[in-house]
Amino acid sequence: MQSLLLERATGRLRPHDFTVTVTESLYGTLRQANPNIFPDNCHHNAAVNSLAMERVEHRYMLSGCADSSMKLWDLQGGIEPEEEDEEDALEAITSLQDDTKSDKNGMNDHINDQRGRLTPLATIPRRTAHRFGVSAVKWWPRDTGMFISASFDHTVKIWDTNAVEAVHTFDLASRVYAVDISAHQQNAFASQAMIAVASDQPFIRLLDLRSASSAHTLPGHKGKTISVGWHPQNAYMLASGGHDGEAKVWDVRQSKSCLARLDMTKTNVRSAKEDLMNLGLSSVKAHLGPVNALVWDELGHMLYTAGNDDKIRVWDMISSLAPPINKLVNFGPLTRNKYLQTLPLVLSPKEETEVQHLLFASDNGDVLVFRAIDGKLVLRLQRSGSKGTTRTASIAYGSPFSATYYCGTMDGEIVSWRGERPPPEFILVGKDTLGYKKGVDATKIGVSSAMKTDLFNDPFFKYDLGDSK
Repeated sequence: MQSLLLERATGRLRPHDFTVTVTESLYGTLRQANPNIFPDNCHHNAAVNSLAMERVEHRYMLSGCADSSMKLWDLQGGIEPEEEDEEDALEAITSLQDDTKSDKNGMNDHINDQRGRLTPLATIPRRTAHRFGVSAVKWWPRDTGMFISASFDHTVKIWDTNAVEAVHTFDLASRVYAVDISAHQQNAFASQAMIAVASDQPFIRLLDLRSASSAHTLPGHKGKTISVGWHPQNAYMLASGGHDGEAKVWDVRQSKSCLARLDMTKTNVRSAKEDLMNLGLSSVKAHLGPVNALVWDELGHMLYTAGNDDKIRVWDMISSLAPPINKLVNFGPLTRNKYLQTLPLVLSPKEETEVQHLLFASDNGDVLVFRAIDGKLVLRLQRSGSKGTTRTASIAYGSPFSATYYCGTMDGEIVSWRGERPPPEFILVGKDTLGYKKGVDATKIGVSSAMKTDLFNDPFFKYDLGDSK
């Protein structure tokens, strides 16, 4: 770490490269934040089915639960201050400064840890908006003024965040399992605001927010649909997963909307070219069980799917010679996925690390962190205490370059995971010092530290605080 700081200070290492290298190392030290910024049993033993973090400020998070309640959290506030006199206030500030020096978990940037825990910015009580459990919550991608919620009571609701009230309700006459929003700006005069819905029906339903109506259906699955996701770059393309074990790619502009069916047996260009898009085959399986999770990478080049066959598969979506190809990435024997419900599958942002990381919530209570490129297991995240085997039902990415994630569990908890930071006194960056608390003359570590920086050229390094000298 000292060598990296010296390289950055002398201009030999760009700030972005420095940040990427440090963030890469944080993924190897992910651990449960202690203390947690969320209250214990914050959802009263009701499963937290869905979490959604807005991507504008990375500050507000929604949680939707099996008891039909929802909460809005402000991760940079929401604390009810305690009454105190001047003496107590001074003592609290002194204590906070001392704790800052000794906190090794890096959670002291949330003053909430010292003064209390987060309180919801807004709460929607159970059985007020939805009659049954909330299956999904999603933010409007462009700002924090609107979000949507879906429920097993057959409805999808559009919410005004400022007023915390539902402004429109879509009644779909079937249980809703997953939703995703497409909000592409095509040009100065046209934009798209579509919601794709996976439900108990054997088709994907498209809801148009501009006309507040059901615009289109995409038939083709056999049985219920469980997962759905819009392409991150193409405004008209989406992927879906169904109970029949099939994963399909759609173009909503075409009358024959299905572009391709993902076939797990097509592992190279030669085998894939036999039937150009797998559309003529009667049975094409992406998984030997329901497909209950999928996620695109940022460019839409790769699609990751998970199914009840305990497998995670990676699909090459841009091959010019063949339809989507199964890349045969092996994620090992630890993945457990047997529950017929939408599963969280979260991919870390491409720009913040050299190699992307995939987070998967296993049925045994572990959250598995893999390298997305080759399926190598990086970490098994296990909750501390007696609740370690409680299953994780939802995962939300925190903020850029922080290696922070929030997990909603089946027992009503929201657990924070964060990469371990070095303690503040470990690094002093000043005009003449760059080292330990006592200070080290930068001129004395020049050549040797520059040589040590070669150790950090490998993007997969894991620094050891005890070996930095």
